[in-house]
Amino acid sequence: MKSAVSRVVVAVSVAAALGLTAACGGGDGDGGGDRDGGKSSTSQAKPKGPGGGAGAEGGSGADGSADTSPEAGKLKAKVIAAGDLKRAALKRYEVTPRERSKLEAASDGAAATPAACRPLSDMMAAATPPKAKAHAGRAVAPKSVRDDLATTDVELFAYDSPDSARKALRDVRSAVKSKECGAFRAGGVRYSGVAPQAAPDKGDESVAYKIGSRQEQLVKRHAVVVVRDGSTLVSFAARNYYDPESVAGEDESRKDGGGTDLPGSDKADEEPEVPSAVVDAQLDKVG
Repeated sequence: MKSAVSRVVVAVSVAAALGLTAACGGGDGDGGGDRDGGKSSTSQAKPKGPGGGAGAEGGSGADGSADTSPEAGKLKAKVIAAGDLKRAALKRYEVTPRERSKLEAASDGAAATPAACRPLSDMMAAATPPKAKAHAGRAVAPKSVRDDLATTDVELFAYDSPDSARKALRDVRSAVKSKECGAFRAGGVRYSGVAPQAAPDKGDESVAYKIGSRQEQLVKRHAVVVVRDGSTLVSFAARNYYDPESVAGEDESRKDGGGTDLPGSDKADEEPEVPSAVVDAQLDKVG
């Protein structure tokens, strides 16, 4: 039996964040290959996670973004919406504004230490990263907290050209592989347990990784998939939470070992996984 805290948190967040699994792109195990030969956000607010939530993306627009540039307008037309959930695998989901804790919202777009690790946190941030032109985002969440389904944050980032987007994704891939990015800080958030994951064959190329952070007494686990489609990067971040103290107290094992602030899986809680149907629905709309 999980503790009451674990049960409530898992039910409220309805899962989906720090143990990375599903993905899109290259499918070569470390982020996929470049296949284009060098060419080339509504609805009811979901219950907030521990620590409260900032408004949708901490911004002011319909998708929580204050960016009113033409580039942002084009991205907002391409980000997943309620009408894109018609396929059978998505009938139990709804599209909602992005929800972030106050600490996460304050840390969006913040410099990282080491600096080379910033691309990892940028891909989960509701903000426009360096060298990108615009950003738009939404969350795809289960309609009912009783559904054992992942909530996935979807972020779109527009770049000047396919080459610029390719360079940005290359930086993400390098950070995933870097030993110095196994644990790092971005703003007030400490990330840890970074590890590459297999990336499915989607888009022009892709990278997948898992990453963890702490939120009060809980471990927040993320599974992140980043796909390049021409000059656009699309980030999918599934998330969930668990209570390490209750797991330790009940002597439930975690695979891969590690400290209590590292992402892992125990007998009661599965690591989050990015739903392939969400990836396909969003990439169909971008294309």
